[in-house]
Amino acid sequence: MSSLVLIDVAILVTLMILGVPVALTFVAAAAFLVYFGDYNSTTFLITSGFSKVSSVVLLAIPLYILAGGIMTQGGIARRLLDLADSVLGRYRSGLGVVTVITTAIFGAISGMASSAVAAIGSIAIPRMVEQGYDRGYATSLVSCSAVLALLIPPSATMILYGWVTGTSIAACFLAPLVPALILVALFSFWNAVLTRKMDIRVTEHQPFRVQVKTVFQRSREAGFGLAMPLIILSLIYGGVTTPTEAAAVAVMYALPVAFLIYRELTFSSFYEVVWKSAQVTAVLMFVIFTANMLARVLTLEDVPQQILHTMLAISENPIVLLLLVNVFLLMIGMFMEDVSGILLAAPLLLPVVTEAGVHPVHFAAIIGTNLGMGLITPPTAPILYFGTLIGQTTLAKVISPTLVFVFLAYFPVVLLTTFVPQLSLWLPSLITGL
Repeated sequence: MSSLVLIDVAILVTLMILGVPVALTFVAAAAFLVYFGDYNSTTFLITSGFSKVSSVVLLAIPLYILAGGIMTQGGIARRLLDLADSVLGRYRSGLGVVTVITTAIFGAISGMASSAVAAIGSIAIPRMVEQGYDRGYATSLVSCSAVLALLIPPSATMILYGWVTGTSIAACFLAPLVPALILVALFSFWNAVLTRKMDIRVTEHQPFRVQVKTVFQRSREAGFGLAMPLIILSLIYGGVTTPTEAAAVAVMYALPVAFLIYRELTFSSFYEVVWKSAQVTAVLMFVIFTANMLARVLTLEDVPQQILHTMLAISENPIVLLLLVNVFLLMIGMFMEDVSGILLAAPLLLPVVTEAGVHPVHFAAIIGTNLGMGLITPPTAPILYFGTLIGQTTLAKVISPTLVFVFLAYFPVVLLTTFVPQLSLWLPSLITGL
């Protein structure tokens, strides 16, 4: 690989370690290549970035963010927790399993890991602590489970991947779903193991008839929230709407549910949701804009082919190539959040995985699980740090259980996703005719 590109990578990593915002590190890396490369003008960068950001496909992301914010403020998180607790709360490690499942479901509704941490964590962590769970452990469980938002449809990360690589977004939605369900099972198993020595107080057993009545009542309360991802996916896979149009339907569905049915969303809180959604969208669009400028320069510098030739020089064995890709993705995930990681890694690594015989839809699951693991893997671990703020604890108390979830749950799923393609391709081929 050329010395110019290697210096550029060093600049990118150094700026991230120093804490410079990711979007600005992209600008600096692109500016370095333009200044020292053979370019007579920089206007093509602005044009390239703007043409990408103006894509109608990206309109789905702010709409999903807004719909998730409305449902969050509208009280769906508490209702989901109450429903799951009515089914599993009477078991010793039940509340932990409830938290995992609820966070996964809410991640599907909101589409973002940070929203799941904020909404579920603020309710579940105090409830778990009250029942005897260690606060650091409870925070770790919520943070690790929140990463499932990247994998369970509809996912903003998969929208970006499909857009960047030109792959069917409907197929990308389904690709990481089976790995996500395996993660839910593994998180629940290790929750039972890690909590066996905690002094946990379980919910008092009730007569069967009372339990059934409680479950039915809470199912009815949470049903409107649970229906939203089902409606979205039915519209997409039924061929009724595109993902962007389905996102607009999600907003129109969430408004009457939050305002009229749950009655927890007021006009003042709705204004706050819109304002926060606009802030998140602005940050995301700026990151997308700058990342596309950098990607454009890297493409002109023939970096994807250089990466391919470098990896092929190490080995032409598809298994070794995929292991190298996983290492590359893990390193990216440790320093970048999922949006930046997708925008940078997807176009760079797609030629490598194609050479290894990997289908682009399969690669969607590979990149999603890897970057998800990066969100909870130090040194940056943005979701883990955010979780400590919500859980009002320290990183030192969260690290130990997190490492168990990473090495004994997430890492095995990453390997399974990488080397067992049918885990990722079965559902897309069944439903979308891939």
